[in-house]
Amino acid sequence: MIRIKAHTPILDLSLEVASRSLVVLYGPSGSGKTTLLRMVAGLARSGFYLEVDGEVWDDPLLKIHRPPQQRGIGMVFQDYALFPHLSVRENLALANGSDAKRIDYLIDALNLAPLADRKPARLSGGQQQRAALARALARRPRLLLLDEPLSAQDDVLRARLQGFLLDIHRTEGLTTLLVTHDRQEAARLADTVVSMADGRVTGQGAPREVWGGRGEIY
Repeated sequence: MIRIKAHTPILDLSLEVASRSLVVLYGPSGSGKTTLLRMVAGLARSGFYLEVDGEVWDDPLLKIHRPPQQRGIGMVFQDYALFPHLSVRENLALANGSDAKRIDYLIDALNLAPLADRKPARLSGGQQQRAALARALARRPRLLLLDEPLSAQDDVLRARLQGFLLDIHRTEGLTTLLVTHDRQEAARLADTVVSMADGRVTGQGAPREVWGGRGEIY
């Protein structure tokens, strides 16, 4: 179970989500979705309480803050943050270490094989996005944090990668928090949708429960 209580100028919420679930954070730009991911990642450290599977990662009253590198997380944010002096394969190896089999699997699964020896400057935005996703998964994380991880892909590849994400989430027992503006993507992937606006949770539940019979999906 992940428990978050936040009282900051941007976020004012209390949220609980089940471990090993795929949770979609959905809402307009500026609603606090990315800020929430950054809190869980350990990139923000004031004004909130965070507990993951019974372990307290952040508690301002007790002055607890677990550093990002000790959280067992994989992250994809919208800047991708690939190391520019390293090739795709080297970026994955830095995250993973010596598990060449894992690296080869992710390179193939994310259509990166022809690009494995290229540096980020020689990749398109969509290719960089896939490389960042591969690097996040190379860590074998317990918790996966994804901010619009497929937004730069074409429709055909995006649909295939949605299936890949869902499969690896289930088979590896991940807890995944995923931000998307695509309601159709949310409906396909989510166990739980957390709808947000103005830094607050406005709805939580299965996609059909949150959106009911409205919209383009149901």
